[in-house]
Amino acid sequence: MENADKKPKKGFSRRKFLAISGSGVAGTLALLYFGRGAIRRKISDFTSEMDIPADVSDFDHKLWFEVNADNTITLKSPKAEMGQGIFTGFAMLAAEELDVAVEKIKVVHANSLNGLLSNTGGSNSTSSFYVSIREVAATLRETLKLQASKLWNIPVASISTKDGMLTAGDKQLSYADLAKQITKWETTETPALRPSSQFKYVGKQQKRIDLPDKVLGKPIYGIDVTLPDMVYGAMLYSPYVKGTLKSADTSGAKNTAGVLKIVEETNWIGVVATSRYAAQTAVEKIKAEWDYNPNVSTKDLEKLITVGNGKEVNIQNDGDTDSVPDEVLTGEFRTPIGFHGNLEPSIVVADYKDNKITLYASFQNPAYLQTSVAEALDLKTEDVAIMPTYMGGGFGRKAFKSNAVEAAKLSKAVGKPVHLLATRQQEFQNGYVRPNTHHVLKGKVGKDGKILAFVHHLATGPMIFNSVPAIAETILGADFIVAGHGARCPYHVTNIKTTVWHNNLPFETSIWRGVGMFANTFAIESFMDELAHKAGVNPLKLRIDHCNDTPQLVRRKKLLEIIGEKSGWHLPKSEGIGRGLAVCDDRKTVSAAVVEVKIVDGAIKIVKVTQAIDAGKIINPDGIKQQVEGATMMAISATLYEQGTVENGQFVQTNFHNYQVVRLSDTPEIEVILHEGSEVPSGVGEPPLSPIAPAIANAIFDLTGKRLRSLPLQLAFQAASNL
Repeated sequence: MENADKKPKKGFSRRKFLAISGSGVAGTLALLYFGRGAIRRKISDFTSEMDIPADVSDFDHKLWFEVNADNTITLKSPKAEMGQGIFTGFAMLAAEELDVAVEKIKVVHANSLNGLLSNTGGSNSTSSFYVSIREVAATLRETLKLQASKLWNIPVASISTKDGMLTAGDKQLSYADLAKQITKWETTETPALRPSSQFKYVGKQQKRIDLPDKVLGKPIYGIDVTLPDMVYGAMLYSPYVKGTLKSADTSGAKNTAGVLKIVEETNWIGVVATSRYAAQTAVEKIKAEWDYNPNVSTKDLEKLITVGNGKEVNIQNDGDTDSVPDEVLTGEFRTPIGFHGNLEPSIVVADYKDNKITLYASFQNPAYLQTSVAEALDLKTEDVAIMPTYMGGGFGRKAFKSNAVEAAKLSKAVGKPVHLLATRQQEFQNGYVRPNTHHVLKGKVGKDGKILAFVHHLATGPMIFNSVPAIAETILGADFIVAGHGARCPYHVTNIKTTVWHNNLPFETSIWRGVGMFANTFAIESFMDELAHKAGVNPLKLRIDHCNDTPQLVRRKKLLEIIGEKSGWHLPKSEGIGRGLAVCDDRKTVSAAVVEVKIVDGAIKIVKVTQAIDAGKIINPDGIKQQVEGATMMAISATLYEQGTVENGQFVQTNFHNYQVVRLSDTPEIEVILHEGSEVPSGVGEPPLSPIAPAIANAIFDLTGKRLRSLPLQLAFQAASNL
């Protein structure tokens, strides 16, 4: 709609969106100035579902849609496409209200110059825009009808829409032909949305709309960005955790052919050259000395992150756990630090001109990118343009830390666009990691199989404190919102207590897919099996029996019943097979997994994974299955193999040669069962990750009688076998 009136329309419905746009973590912090323990528990209640709203509050259709000359419609997505298939789901939602086929919706990344941008993370892309995209599309449809009514001088009610055409009696006009004739648009009020009973596309299988272009190599990822007169950057960072630059000799780098500029900052040195090879070659010639603490090791991390050490914050305290009789069962669990391992490393192309800069970036959080670069270059945020590209995976690694500031400073120094690609070693050693955890669980189960008390002590480093105001740590005491996500007892038990023990680690820690839910579900669901074994109760029955009539536990119970039936849980197992079960609630989604394992040549082999997921309203069944399969494989990788270690103040792992991840040969049979237990969609990308680790551990116990309480399980199994 090239001639669309740029003035905001009057009376446009922004219901719900403005009201919730500030209800995230930052908005929560103010409440905590006036209290501690009780208010912290209330905040923990509020944030336990991680139901993250949209961070976009402007729903003017002219910022979202364009009607093209070929009668297709372009939807400018505020969310980034990083493999999760969000462009397809958004196209389906828009098609429902625009009365066009899904194939006629072209979804592209919005940028800060032509649309609206939103943080991509938290598994909230669909759930946060499920209503808004439909409302904006419906508003555009009714606006087109209004313009047609004026053109034809007939009532709006006499006009119908179908397949991108406006029809009234013998009058007919395409959306595109109408748009060409309009010089000033009058936007209507947002109409009522169509009920789900009238959906044509939502809930049905839909092929990925971006698949043909990806097969042909058309989409632009960060590495594909090319600008006129573009040059290349390479970086030297400290190879030590929190190392600072002591001295550097850059003479060798300056004399390298193709080098244009060397930029030295407090803790890094950047080289700009005519080719990436020249830039990297020059970096390797820099002789640098670093100040660092050589006495940081994995043993230190485990000692630091141990229940009883650090700041204690109680986040759940129901009933009276102290009055429960003796014979309490106790279990201790540990998870290691973990790297993200995303296929595509951090990539930014920065183009500084005339006190303004344009950034082409593979990044999850454009607002953070814009603000950080503006502050670093002393620019106004509106002078920092963000052009998102396709991403080759993010998993939280690209949420709060990038090389954009470095690229921006290099571009400003050299006066040319600079393409900066992080090396794999820099991704491992200079990004941030998932914090290690320690869990102590105590429980009492009666002779009737009823859990009388459930206590969980979690020790962890933070995941969110590097991305919120510094006062957050003082106010919250511990990161129970993100790192502690999933720590609370998720079952109906009368006497419950959950405590988080917080300590900062000597390196940067932040969000990793599934956040705290991954580690906490491993501990809690493994311990539920131990309680079931002690009580002599079937693990599935124990879980079902502790689901009451609250809405989320009703959904949990239903999904447990479904997976029990569909996975063959009640049927005899094949010889040499162990079977384990686990379930979690994450982002208003329930995910349950049954895993079958065997031991081959002394190693754990996953034979089959049955995943059941209730993510509410199903948009694209095929897309959900793909997400579940991907999350399952990432979880198997983190469960069996992945472990970050530190020696002499340095991360040991520098690439995939010494950081083992899952391989194609590790892929088991994966069956995905979809259940629609709610009228609105909820998160899909992260919830299926968390049940896998405890389900595998429980399956190993079922097969061998060995309880494995630390990740990665291959190492734990080997250690247990050598006892």
